[in-house]
Amino acid sequence: MESSSMLLFILLWTVRRSEVQDLSGKQFTFPSDPKGINQPRVALRANTRLITVMTVCLRFFSQLNRMQGLFSLATRDHSNALMLHKDTEGSYKVHAGDDTYIFTKIPTNRMDWNSVCWTWDSRTGLTQLWLNRLRTSRKLVGQNYLVNGNLSIIVGQEQDAYGSGFDRNDSFEGDITDLHMWDRVVSACDLRSYMNQGSFSPGNLLNWNNLNFDVSGNVSIQDADFEEPVCQ
Repeated sequence: MESSSMLLFILLWTVRRSEVQDLSGKQFTFPSDPKGINQPRVALRANTRLITVMTVCLRFFSQLNRMQGLFSLATRDHSNALMLHKDTEGSYKVHAGDDTYIFTKIPTNRMDWNSVCWTWDSRTGLTQLWLNRLRTSRKLVGQNYLVNGNLSIIVGQEQDAYGSGFDRNDSFEGDITDLHMWDRVVSACDLRSYMNQGSFSPGNLLNWNNLNFDVSGNVSIQDADFEEPVCQ
C-alpha cells in the first residue's frame, strides 16, 4: 500500500511540474549549482518532429564569464542537433548537426540584459546571430542537415546525451525570459522589433506567452526585471 501511495504522489508531482503557462512578464531564474547536485534546467516542448529552418530568440542576464548553455536541442541520434552556447567574453558557439561555428568579439553585457536571436536554414546552410540590436554576417553551418525525431529541448544546461548528460561547468546561472522559436528565418524587421521590445509575431514552435515546460532543480519563476522603454 505504501508503494502505491508513493507512486501516486510521484505522478501527481510530475503533472504539477509540467505546465502550459503564459509567462508574459516572468523570467526563469537559475541559481548557482557549484556541486552539480540539483542540475537546474527547464525542458520545453514543441509540437514538431522535423526542423529544417528556424529562428530562436531569448533574453538572458548572467555575470558569469565562462561557458554556458543557452539553448540545447537534442534528438536520440544527435545530442547537439541545434545548440546555442555562450563561451567566454563575446564568444558564441552554434551547432547544427556535426557542424559548429564560433562567433567572436560580440559585445555582451555582464551587468544588464542581453537579447540574442539565432537563425539557421538547412537548405542553404546560412546562419546568423543577432545580439543587442547588432548582427553578424552570415556564416555556413549544417547545410542539408535535418533535425528529425523526438526533440529534447533544454535551457539552462547543455545536453551531452538525449535529455541528460549535464555538466555543471556548462550550466547557466542567471535569468532567462522572452524565449520564442519559429519554423522560419524571421525577417530582419521583426528581429529588430524583438531587439527593441516592439511588437512581433510570437514563435509558432515555442511561445513564451503559451509555453509548455517542465522545471527541474532549483529553477524558480520570478517577475521579470527586464523593463520595456517608456516612449514619449
